[in-house]
Amino acid sequence: MLITGNLKQAEAQVTVSGKVIGFVYNRIGDYDGLRVQTEQGTATLAFPPHTAARVRELAAAGQRITAGTESGPHPPGPPAPMPGGEGPETAGTFRLKSLRNDASGKQLSLRDIPPPLPKAGQLIQSEGELVSKIVDGQGQLAALLTKKYLIELKPHQAQQISSMLPGVQRIGFTGFERSAEGFVNRTGRPVIHPTTLTIHGQTFAL
Repeated sequence: MLITGNLKQAEAQVTVSGKVIGFVYNRIGDYDGLRVQTEQGTATLAFPPHTAARVRELAAAGQRITAGTESGPHPPGPPAPMPGGEGPETAGTFRLKSLRNDASGKQLSLRDIPPPLPKAGQLIQSEGELVSKIVDGQGQLAALLTKKYLIELKPHQAQQISSMLPGVQRIGFTGFERSAEGFVNRTGRPVIHPTTLTIHGQTFAL
């Protein structure tokens, strides 16, 4: 059920109630949105990726929730949600502000979860089988997946090495493991911010 409240600066305060049917995720697979089946159809509730762990504690698939949201333009940065999730979007996209699990009564306000401070994670050096390449909604290379790690690639890094990847079965890297708490990646793997990649025995600085 959707209840539109007061309009403020072209944004509507909206309450969304329904059953969680899945999640959406960004270009590298970090969860950044809920899909909720409401009486009006499927609604997408976008949230910052660093809040994913707390949101998923209250909003597992199949549970009923009541969410405080905002409609209107997305804030600066990549639009949310990015590719991922299931089913047609018929009830709109909203920015998640607060959340209550209807069964347990537990509540969460996203304003109580500040963005993590930047800090360097553990330096990792590894080599392993290249399981797959992850592309974004525009078909651009976004990450490399090994059996143990997800190697995130910025657009300029992907452009630098994409032509070298056809036929590659194993890849080496040096990089820093993401240490910020709260993120949940759909692959379940640690995310690496690489400084070098080794392809066909050649090492490239990124």
